[in-house]
Order: sequence, then C-alpha cells, then structure tokens
Amino acid sequence: MILVANANEDDQDSYTAGRMAGSAQEEARVLGAWTPSTLHSSSYEKLAQKKPKLTDHLSITIGPIMIIIFDIVVPCIIYYIWFDIHRSHWKSACRSYEACRFTKPEFDKQVLGYAIISFGLGELYILIARVCRLLWHPDECAPLLSRSRWELDATSWVYGVAMICALIPFVIGSSKELPELYLYSPGVLMAFLGILMLITLIPLKIPIGINSQAKGTPLRPLVYYAAEDFIAVDGLQDREFRIRYNARYDSSKAFRRMLLGLTIWWIFGVCVYLGSLSAIIWIMEFHYAFGLSLGILFAYILIWAAVSYIWLQIGINRERKVQEISV
Repeated sequence: MILVANANEDDQDSYTAGRMAGSAQEEARVLGAWTPSTLHSSSYEKLAQKKPKLTDHLSITIGPIMIIIFDIVVPCIIYYIWFDIHRSHWKSACRSYEACRFTKPEFDKQVLGYAIISFGLGELYILIARVCRLLWHPDECAPLLSRSRWELDATSWVYGVAMICALIPFVIGSSKELPELYLYSPGVLMAFLGILMLITLIPLKIPIGINSQAKGTPLRPLVYYAAEDFIAVDGLQDREFRIRYNARYDSSKAFRRMLLGLTIWWIFGVCVYLGSLSAIIWIMEFHYAFGLSLGILFAYILIWAAVSYIWLQIGINRERKVQEISV
C-alpha cells in the first residue's frame, strides 16, 4: 500500500501544517490518518510484520558479503601478498651481509593506496544500494516527513559523512607514510559516530525534521534513527514499519528507555574498540596490526550487534507480557 498516494487532500493539508508547526500532537494525528485501523488496536503489536524474501532486493541482500570481501578479504590479500614478496627479498639480500643494511619492509604507499580503494568499495556499495532503493521506491520506504526523494534519510547522510571522515586519514596516512594514522582510519569513523551518539543524548529541540520526526520535538537517541532507517530500507519493512515504530516510541516509556540504553551501550563499545585499536597499533608491528585492526573492527560490530539484538528481544517480550497482564 502506498500511503502518501492514498491520503486525501485534507490529510495532506493537515500534514503540511503539522510539519511546519512542529507540533507532536498534530504529527500523531496525521500519522494516524495514514495508518490502517488495525494499527490502533494494540500499542505492542509486532513492529516488523513483513517477511521479505532474500531475492526481493538482491543488491541489499548481498551487501554484508560485499563488505566482508572488500573490507577484509581483498585488503588483506593485497597487503600480505606484497609483504611476503618483499620480506623474502629482504631476507635474501640480508644473507650477503653480516649486518643487514636494508630496511625491513613493512608498508608501501602504493600498496596501501590499493587497500584503501578496496576498503572504500565495500562501504560505497552499501551506500549506493540503499540510496538507489530510496530514490526508486520513495513511496514505499522513504521517511514519513520526506517531501522529496532527494532528501533520502538520516542514515544515508550520516553514512556518507562517516565514509569521508575515514577516508581522510586513510589518504594522508598512505601518502605521507604514517602507518599509525593509516590504521586509525576505521577508528576515526567510529569516533565520529560515537560523538554523534553523545550529542543525541541531549534532548535538544531539533530545528528541522529528521526522518519521520517533526521539527521542534526533542532529539532522540541515535540508535532510534539508525534502527528506523535500516529496518525500513535495508530490512524491506517500508513505511508501515516507520509508522508503527514512531507510534511505539511515542506511547511506550519502556521502549524509549531501551533505545536510550542501547545508544549508551554502543557509545561504550566505541570506547572499547578505540582502546583495543590503540593497543594493537602502538604495541604490535605494522604487519600484525594491519590484519588485527580490521579483525577487531568487525568483531566489535558483531558482538555489539548480537548483544543489542538480544537486548531488544528481551525488552519487547517484557513489554508484551506487561501489556497482556494489563489487558
């Protein structure tokens, strides 16, 4: 069902007025006009109700595979093939001298540049895949307050800026042959996201609409926006999910606390990751740190995502039980 196309003229006028006024009450009334009557029967119904097939949007489905290939496998292949070849040459040259006169090879700006290209391809692919879905199917998955398909969603813009933040130390570190700065590049990306998470803990009134949230309402934790966008767009749950998700956040204090807790959990994870990354960079030789720095990044993401999923399931089940008891 295409919600915007089915809204009548009066609802559209009310929607525009509510957005300009930034009134949470008006927003709720307008969203209610778009929502099927069954959505009002329970505040704790299942949020993600669609069961999409893996082939429904294949370009998004293969996204995690592309990230693993281009962000871990290919960079390691590029670097360690170069490292093995040059290390063997170094050993052969050093056999001719009692004291080796040649510098032990650890990195080269050209090979590091190739690794950058590979690392960027994985991230860029994911961004392009979700942006294409937002551009081609705006009536299905765009944010509720979106007035143009070119507005995309908050996650797309944050994703793009985060990639640029990581690219800067990558390029400088390889071109100036600063190995520590090069290895810190993924950490710069996560630090940027961590700072954003901290900012979203401040309940400031937003000057513009963000996703499906009207301007003038308090800023919500970053995990709230990320979950809405990823599940609606990448999870193929579309605008119906955005409506239920916003309604749940407005109506449930426990749901709001849970998303706040998850945001704090990810902030803590960023600190753990940056500490671990720093220890690897400054203690180990570059050829060890190169692979491990990528490994702990994905280990951190997997561990924190798994705990977040379990946390989310426990919180939702607890809410459901409370609702059943009250009814």
